[in-house]
Amino acid sequence: MRKITIAAVVAAAVFAANAAFADPALIDRVVAVVGDDVVTLSELQTEMAAPLADINSRYRGDDLARAADTLKRNTLNSLVDKKVQLQEARLNGITVDKADLDAAINDIMKRNNMDEEQLKAALMGEGYTLPDYRKMLEDQLMIIRLVSAAVRSKVLVEDAEVNAYYDAHKDEYTRKESVRVANIFFPAKDGDMAGALEAADAAKAQITAGTPFEEMAVKCTGDEGAAKSCVLGTFGQGELSPAINDLAFRMKAGEVSEPVELKGGYQLVKVMERADESVQPLDEVRGKIADEISATKSETLYAKWIQDLRKRTYVEIRD
Repeated sequence: MRKITIAAVVAAAVFAANAAFADPALIDRVVAVVGDDVVTLSELQTEMAAPLADINSRYRGDDLARAADTLKRNTLNSLVDKKVQLQEARLNGITVDKADLDAAINDIMKRNNMDEEQLKAALMGEGYTLPDYRKMLEDQLMIIRLVSAAVRSKVLVEDAEVNAYYDAHKDEYTRKESVRVANIFFPAKDGDMAGALEAADAAKAQITAGTPFEEMAVKCTGDEGAAKSCVLGTFGQGELSPAINDLAFRMKAGEVSEPVELKGGYQLVKVMERADESVQPLDEVRGKIADEISATKSETLYAKWIQDLRKRTYVEIRD
């Protein structure tokens, strides 16, 4: 759903005047003929309203004019594509019945945790009625079904393609060496580094004797949340500070370091887990790779299909 604010409407009106969209004496006019349908100026301005408001907030002068002109051309082109596809869908007998629309609306309400009255209120706040929204949704579903039948159903991904992609992009499926680390910091109060070191040594001795690292973090800081906050996270090579990075990647899982001197105090570091560099098996990523190849093929096929569809449809741009 597109939120149309007062600012967006004003921006659209200003652009319409500056760009000579239409004679001010005219309420509306046809900016494109698409087969047996048309795109009107009001449709174009409504579609442009929200992105145009954003453009007006980010650009000035010639940059604004260029960005607005590009937006106008792209939006008009998108509207023409939509009309062409809807006509093709109707020619192919593709329909969306009331039950399908109701199911889609119910799914939207469920995912957004709202009832029908709340949906109506949300739509009203964005300048739409429920019938408006149902019509937009119907158009979207018709186009989805058309593209699925005309394009996606024709996309096939062979095992050989998946294997070749995996071999060519193996670095994308390589898990780098990593460590999951926790720390306890002992600040040098009033600059007393010796006192900080003494506190770190005493804590290390208790940990060695069996006190859990997280429990010691709570004891040393006086913060119950330290049991969780002491865990810094998982890091790859070079992602920690040099002094800690070199140390952590030499340690074993479960090992606790000797006190490490830092600016303003000392620190104990524990390597909670570590993982060596490894390559994800092909079978583990096969589905993901197939989806990526399918998406790429679909985009290419769709571009050709929509181009051919437009060639078969009478399109006249009047703006």
